[in-house]
Formats: sequence, structure tokens, C-alpha cells
Amino acid sequence: MEMLIVSSEQQKRLIMLFIAKKASMSDKALLNNLNAYEVKSSVYAAFKQAPDLRVERILLPAFDDKNAKLLGGDFLYRYLSKGYICLGNYTGKPKPDLTPWGVRSVRMLPKVGFGL
Repeated sequence: MEMLIVSSEQQKRLIMLFIAKKASMSDKALLNNLNAYEVKSSVYAAFKQAPDLRVERILLPAFDDKNAKLLGGDFLYRYLSKGYICLGNYTGKPKPDLTPWGVRSVRMLPKVGFGL
């Protein structure tokens, strides 16, 4: 399983994509194909146009949900603690676990996403 984080440092925004197996497409192809992913956020259209988008790939253990949630939460927390806003809803499979970093709930921004 792979979690992809596409982020824009300029906009301080990111999206998370979960893929059941390791993604075979290159980062450039993924960025050119962002229209294929549905993200329920009013600012997603502007995010896709950011000139500084980058991709970070995180391999998650496929059959170990607990460790996958912790590893996903670790990478997500690194971004959120720097002030990034994650576009969309706080969902995913596995849903990243932020509790080891003292986060019991995220701050939802209606129609945009969530942050700390």
C-alpha cells in the first residue's frame, strides 16, 4: 500500500492519496493527472495549478493496519505541524493516526479541508 502526499509549499496545502499497491506512474505523470482524483474542497482547482507541487511517496505495510495508521499519521503530522492545510475530509484507508503526537481532533475548515 502506498500513501502519496502532493503538496504546495507556496500555498501551504496538501492532498493525500491512498493506493492499494505501489503506484507505477512517475511523479510528473501523477501531477499531470490530478484531475483524475476527486477531492471535495473548494480550493482544489487552485491547488492543482500551483507551480511548486511536489510528491512524497510513503510505503505503508499492507496487512498491518495499526502500523500503517501510525506511519501515515507521522508523515501527515510533519506537514500539519508546519501550518499546512489538508484538502478534503479527514478520511482514508487506513486513516492516519495522529494521537501519538497529542492530536485528538483536527480543525475542520468547511468546504476546504482540515489542519491542526
